[in-house]
Amino acid sequence: MPLLERFDVADPAAAHSFIEGISLPEITPVARERMSAETGGAPPVYQEGENQAVAIGSQIAEFAADIPAVLRPQIANSFLLAQLAANRAVETAGGSAWYRAYLEVLANTGWIIERDETSERKMSDVSGEVHKEIIPLLTVLLGPGVAAAAMVTAVLEGLSNIDKDRPWITLFDRESRRASANQFQISHAAATDGTALQVRLACLELEAVKTLTQVLFFKSSDTQAVLRGFGASLSLNAPVFERNKALIEDKVAEYVAEYIRGIEL
Repeated sequence: MPLLERFDVADPAAAHSFIEGISLPEITPVARERMSAETGGAPPVYQEGENQAVAIGSQIAEFAADIPAVLRPQIANSFLLAQLAANRAVETAGGSAWYRAYLEVLANTGWIIERDETSERKMSDVSGEVHKEIIPLLTVLLGPGVAAAAMVTAVLEGLSNIDKDRPWITLFDRESRRASANQFQISHAAATDGTALQVRLACLELEAVKTLTQVLFFKSSDTQAVLRGFGASLSLNAPVFERNKALIEDKVAEYVAEYIRGIEL
């Protein structure tokens, strides 16, 4: 059953009030120092006219070449706000409660939730091959065309070539662990007809007997696991997005350096 069906907030002022009232997790000085040491370096420089992927906490967000560079950090900020707000609102539980809170914030930051669907795959004899199970699920949730062209598919297929010590991998690993499962999101933004911005979103949750050592690498000694996911199509509600992008930027300003990193493939 869909978590949300055609959900959006049409009134920019109402969305503004909603965003102002959002509570985000506190970053203590000790936590900030630890996070800085783990993920040292500046947030990514957004590129014009190039495909680009960034890690936003537990989300890998990919931008197609036709997404203007000036729009990319604004989109990233909205994803970060939604993620942080859902973490604060649903501190211990995973599953649909977290994702519903996540989508609610996105709807109030200028996104129209046009479609969502759920899927589940039960796996056995995992033994470090979980990432191979994720690719067909992404094909279902993102759509075959998007999944085939997505940089993240290349990331998943080439895991053995990725440096485990890269800061963004540490960041992604740390932020994806919640409750007894590992949650992570993958999104792909493109201009569908040359002008209309469309985001395909896949939210995934991997439940295994043991906590994974590094979610992106999907290493596990467990013999059984359950991979759940839901996909959504998002389109931009321009009046709401334009009215509130500065407020969103202010809201997440102190978190950006600790939560957003570029991905080099």
